Amino acid sequence: MSPSYRPPRWSHAGVALSLVVGLAACTRPRAEPPEPPGPSVEVSQESLRGSRSGQEGPEPAWSVSVSRLDQQLAQIDQVVVVPDERELRGVDRSTGQERWRHPVSTSYQYAVADGLIVVSATDGGPLEVLEAVTGATRWRAGDTEDVVVQQRIVYNRECAGAGQSARCVVIARDVRDGRQLWKLPADRFARVSDVALGARAPYAPPTAPYVAVRLNSAARAYTAVATSTGKAGAGRLPNRAWYGFVAGDLLVATDNDPPRGDQRCTVSIATVNAATGARGWSGEVYSGRKEDGECARRLANHRSGLVLIGAGTRLVAVTAAERPQLVDLRTGKVRWEAATSGVPVDGDGGSVLVRRNADEGELALLDTATGAPRWTAPDPGLSGASASWRSTVTGRLVAVSGETDGRPVVLVYDVPTGRQLGRYPGWLAGAGDDWVAVSRAGGPEGITLDLRTF
Repeated sequence: MSPSYRPPRWSHAGVALSLVVGLAACTRPRAEPPEPPGPSVEVSQESLRGSRSGQEGPEPAWSVSVSRLDQQLAQIDQVVVVPDERELRGVDRSTGQERWRHPVSTSYQYAVADGLIVVSATDGGPLEVLEAVTGATRWRAGDTEDVVVQQRIVYNRECAGAGQSARCVVIARDVRDGRQLWKLPADRFARVSDVALGARAPYAPPTAPYVAVRLNSAARAYTAVATSTGKAGAGRLPNRAWYGFVAGDLLVATDNDPPRGDQRCTVSIATVNAATGARGWSGEVYSGRKEDGECARRLANHRSGLVLIGAGTRLVAVTAAERPQLVDLRTGKVRWEAATSGVPVDGDGGSVLVRRNADEGELALLDTATGAPRWTAPDPGLSGASASWRSTVTGRLVAVSGETDGRPVVLVYDVPTGRQLGRYPGWLAGAGDDWVAVSRAGGPEGITLDLRTF
């Protein structure tokens, strides 16, 4: 069940929980001996505050009522952005007091970039950039399509005419003032890639020196375009129907469909230098498997808001032996490899969340830089294949949500220790370093949104 819809009312009895969490001693940096096991951390029912609703953990710092949630909440300084069905709200992070409301006339998406909020129509239409503190419109653009946001630049396609006769351009604007930086002739299928290593919606990724652009349907290729000038670099790679993106100074393309007869869940990767077109490393990583044995194909759970786990030129994937690994896309060198099997499903710059299979099984948290284990936790019993699955990893918290026995539940863990900090009826609606937002049925507008701090 998705939190986008108003679920039926239900009652949720308390669930006794006794969870033993320990460090995974069998994950190690590549070519290094395994680390010794760390002390286990025991969490019992008595260590968490409970209530009649079945929740365990801190009470809400504040609650608001919304009618629909299709996107995750975000924080900008002391403002939490709440994306309701036909409006954005700015809410004070500490008190929950509403600071502003901004109505939106159509289905929309939003992104946080350079301390601002970029709001664009999902199926084409106006674009607005809002001040986070006041909600006031800083600048707006007219009929835009396929808006992609980085921290300093907003890209979109604009067309005059329709069908085959349409004349189109790809435009880049400064996110701070809307000033046009450049535009390139294109066709109605052109678009800038919205894929970036480690980028989690609704937070925009950093602006790299180049961006991957599909300029027309005939070329069937990604072109590296300089973000400052709009000048096309020599780097080009075929569009292989999966991902094209820029990592550092590399233009990268992936094909996540294993070749015919391949049983290893192979993901093929090709790289070139974005500026010069010089061929870089090309090779294979693997995507891991689902509980039913099928290849996951994706390198992160798509319901996490991530497309790829990693940063810079380093990508988190799986080995042929179905173990998590960190690969440098510049050289193909494996920086670390886990000694036991598992599938990375989420992560941030500091940690990688791993599950036994892509959609089921116990959890483990690894250090992103070294692959060293932080902790493991028993299977939460939440299917990663369901529409209700959500996850997020921040500097201090790991949160996952899904359905168990037909009822939604959110689990919150401490990053340093693996201690379970909370269990709440509802769906994960966003998280920060010290807060988690949970949506649940009920309230004047249909959904109650609780923000809980840790």
